[in-house]
Amino acid sequence: MPDIPQRLALDLQRAQQDLQRERERTQKLLAELDRQNAELDRLRSSVHRESNSRLLAEEALDETRDRLQLAVEAARLALWDWQLPTPQVFLTARWGEMLGDVAMEGNWNMADLQARIHPDDREAFDDLHRRLLANELRHAVSQYRVRTSDGWLWVENHAMVAEHDARGRPLRLMGTLADIGERKRAEAEGERARQLAEQASRAKSEFLANISHEVRTPLNALMGLTRLLMDSPLNTEQKNWLELMDSSAHALLGLLNDVLDLSRIEAGKLSIERIRFDLHEVLQDVGALYAEQARAKPLAWSLDMAPGLPRHMQGDPGRLRQVLSNLLSNALKFTPRGGRIHVTADVVRHGAASRLRLQVQDSGVGISPKQQATIFDAFTQADASTARRFGGSGLGLAICSRLVRLMGGEIGLQSALGQGSTFTVTLPLDDTKATDHAPLSATAEPDGIAQAGDRFAGLRVLVAEDHPVNELLMRQLLQRLGCTVLLARDGEQAVELWSRGGVDLVLMDVQMPGTNGLQATQRIRELEAARSQPHTPIVAVTANAMSGDRDTCLAAGMDSYTPKPVEPQTLMRAMDEALRRASGQPAPARLPEEPATEPHTPAAAGALDVAKLRRRLDGDEDTLRQLAQAMRTDLAERLRQLARALQTQDADQAVAHAHGLKGSLGSMTAERGARLAKGLELAALARDWRLFERALPLMQAEAQALDQALAALLSSPAGA
Repeated sequence: MPDIPQRLALDLQRAQQDLQRERERTQKLLAELDRQNAELDRLRSSVHRESNSRLLAEEALDETRDRLQLAVEAARLALWDWQLPTPQVFLTARWGEMLGDVAMEGNWNMADLQARIHPDDREAFDDLHRRLLANELRHAVSQYRVRTSDGWLWVENHAMVAEHDARGRPLRLMGTLADIGERKRAEAEGERARQLAEQASRAKSEFLANISHEVRTPLNALMGLTRLLMDSPLNTEQKNWLELMDSSAHALLGLLNDVLDLSRIEAGKLSIERIRFDLHEVLQDVGALYAEQARAKPLAWSLDMAPGLPRHMQGDPGRLRQVLSNLLSNALKFTPRGGRIHVTADVVRHGAASRLRLQVQDSGVGISPKQQATIFDAFTQADASTARRFGGSGLGLAICSRLVRLMGGEIGLQSALGQGSTFTVTLPLDDTKATDHAPLSATAEPDGIAQAGDRFAGLRVLVAEDHPVNELLMRQLLQRLGCTVLLARDGEQAVELWSRGGVDLVLMDVQMPGTNGLQATQRIRELEAARSQPHTPIVAVTANAMSGDRDTCLAAGMDSYTPKPVEPQTLMRAMDEALRRASGQPAPARLPEEPATEPHTPAAAGALDVAKLRRRLDGDEDTLRQLAQAMRTDLAERLRQLARALQTQDADQAVAHAHGLKGSLGSMTAERGARLAKGLELAALARDWRLFERALPLMQAEAQALDQALAALLSSPAGA
């Protein structure tokens, strides 16, 4: 029995231990339960937050979708969505509205959509569609016409690849369609307006060209006949009247040239040359002309050229003279007696570049600040009284401003009323050294043909010329250059000789009987194209020297142009230009084409300038005598033909023979006779037979004096 209490104690002890373990386990379970509850609370809070965020995102997405929908509706766009490879394209209701159909969104068959595209636009659409599906483009914009219920509608399609598969192939295309009919109509109206403006501009240019011809023809006749009368015996009063007529005619011709210059500038047809020229000589020549007029007014005059001013520069000497002449003419006009004109030329630095600065300062009436704002506009003067008091059209400064800009420079003005004006012109200064190989201006060209070297030696040159005197002169010049000469008397014969091959260059007289030079040139160009032959350089040779004649010759297919009488340097320059054009090289720079005017100098005292002619022929007495004999024969025949043309009033024959006589007399240095022939030509062109009848006896008298001079030349010892 004594063991029972002991067992009970042990059982109790074990039970207490088990209870302790259970208590500990219960505490662990409670702690785990607390942890799980805390985690559950955290998860519940996270889920709540995610739910709130999702709700906020959905609200934002709904708001964005609403904005997008409003924007699409405001832009009047149709949305489309194409899930590949299905043939169905989803389109919004706007598409149906654009087609004039039911305005309801839905699926459209791709083939039906393509069938609506205008046939002329289908190829471009298919190409863009193919490139999108081939993954060559990610975005694309196209414009095409689609058929609607009442015609064709221009639409603009913006397309993009929205989704790709695992291999990178397009799965989904999306985009928008916009009605651009109004835009296209506006573009068409703008294009029509542009065409009308160009047509109006062409009409204006043609009108100016026509009116120029109509005005120049009688004006040149008037000037020529005035000069002839000035060479005849006159009393003082008659001479003053004729000088006034001559001055007025030159003023009118200057105004006409200004109008044409401005027209060419506005049409973009006035070219600026870039040649090497003597800057000092240009400034001194222009200065000398206006210095004499200034002292006659009288005005104080000075021209200062800075010590560092380069001797030569690259540019356009003709246009530079024109700008300076306009500025100096204005200075003379607006400066009262006893005033002063001061011209300066120096070099200024603009960064790393040097620029030529020319200033014309006067002490004249000045210009107010308000009037300075428009002083460089065409047909503008300081005020209406200016034109009444001083004359002028208001074109000079407008032309100066545009010419200076075309030359890459600037023109400015500083002036105040009653304190005079200072015009400043700055131009890019590209001074040239003595080693430069740039072409010289005409005044700096070497005088002798011997200095031409052998660059023309061996050339086979075809000369198309119907006048024996001009033919002989050109043949002699070409032979001295080392050329082999072929001769043709009309355009048809020139084409025939050219067709035989072996011609390196053609000198083509423009005005010949039968097929003229322009027609012959066009025929040669057609044959070259048909036979795939190389381009033959052709130089136009003509006694016409009016502004625009060069453009006419070039438009007919000629490569260069030289006026009669042919001077060696001018001919060589024209041949160089034609040869370079034909070989694809840059053409050598040339002087600007100026409208031909009669030189404002007295006529030569003699009928023939033998010394000048001998220099032109480099002292070749044999050629000189051949020319004299040919001229006597031709002169007699031309006068007979002119008299016959007057009797029958045949204007074409009169023009042809007067024109031929003008060229040959000019070549023979018979300047007075050439002017008379020109007067006859102009009278015949105007069909003014009364003027022609009065001028012909003057020509006959001059021809008699010229024949006597030629006879004396033929009878004199060689070189006398």
